[in-house]
Amino acid sequence: MSMILGRAPSTRKADFSLEQWQSRMRRHGPTQEDSRPTAGAFSARFTPRRTRFGQALCSALRALLFYVTVAAPAHAQTTFAPSGVTPIELSMPIDCTLGQDCFIQNYVDMDPGPGAKDFMCGPLAYDNHQGTDFRLRNRNALSRPYAALAAAPGTVVQVINNQPDHGFREGAFTSLDCGNAVMIDHGGGWMSQYCHLAEGSVTVQRGQQVQRSQPIGNIGSSGGTSFPHLHYAIRNNNATISPFTGVSPTGCDAAEAGPLWQNPGNIFYADSAILGFGVSSIEPTLERMENGTLNAPPSDPHAPVHVWAHIMGVQSGDTIRFTARAPNGNIIASERFPIPETGRIFSAGIGFAPQDSGVPFWPSGTYQAQLAFYRGGQEIGTRSSSFTFP
Repeated sequence: MSMILGRAPSTRKADFSLEQWQSRMRRHGPTQEDSRPTAGAFSARFTPRRTRFGQALCSALRALLFYVTVAAPAHAQTTFAPSGVTPIELSMPIDCTLGQDCFIQNYVDMDPGPGAKDFMCGPLAYDNHQGTDFRLRNRNALSRPYAALAAAPGTVVQVINNQPDHGFREGAFTSLDCGNAVMIDHGGGWMSQYCHLAEGSVTVQRGQQVQRSQPIGNIGSSGGTSFPHLHYAIRNNNATISPFTGVSPTGCDAAEAGPLWQNPGNIFYADSAILGFGVSSIEPTLERMENGTLNAPPSDPHAPVHVWAHIMGVQSGDTIRFTARAPNGNIIASERFPIPETGRIFSAGIGFAPQDSGVPFWPSGTYQAQLAFYRGGQEIGTRSSSFTFP
């Protein structure tokens, strides 16, 4: 059994300015970056097949996480300081390590028209997205607190702290798209916003002075969001600014002023990431991947085994391959998935039973499952997992 699952965008946004705080904070429904699956989105059924091939895929575990990085253009300066504008330097706005336990799923939309492009002209944006979405691996990651941090010194000018955490339940989004939020005035026309904080977690008050990297609240599930993330936005005199280019959206290939990040090497662009990979005793649905509830390894030697992958940032023409090996090294399952179209979230899985290998139950021993991710014919990431039957 094999499957491809996916997610398609809706049409909501989660941005606000100080002047529009009341009017724009009362829209309903999920935001576009927090889309729910729609019928036919990245969906296909494949006839079960078991293939053997001579050349084994790379079996070495490169890293616990695969994260494809693409270097951003070099810049002579790291602050946005055109004539008449006070320069600013921004620190990481969330207490996590990029590429390990958090990832940027959506960047500022740099396409001024109806389309959407991130600042590298890639697909990690949606139409009129005005911030940067730092996502956690899955919803289960919220079992521990992740703090939102003041990206620069300033004065808190707005706080919302009473919106319920809906736990990402379908149809449970609150009336304020941004949810629990903080807005900070950094001076010189610079203003930053933080959305989707946990109810009651905001630790700052209106009028309070904050320092760089000071915790201001924890990431939650408030507002229009279906995955755990911090929506962070920076503006100058109400104009949206990409913190990766220092300019407002005028095209992904337009002239840049330079990144606003204090340490731009630590906040890098990545066009793909394997959010999750594993082996499970239950069918791997997209919802279970997002929830982080596929951790139970197979234990029944008579039951099927499922191998799954949850990937951020795929491109048309990419392929992935699952491979499973018996304790003696023989391949017992192999499935290749061509990725049909570019998208922000992609998921797939295979299931195989002992009868597919001509045995009534799985023999005792340690089995290996592998994922290989290809782009342009080159392997760009691998993951590996083992499971044992007594």
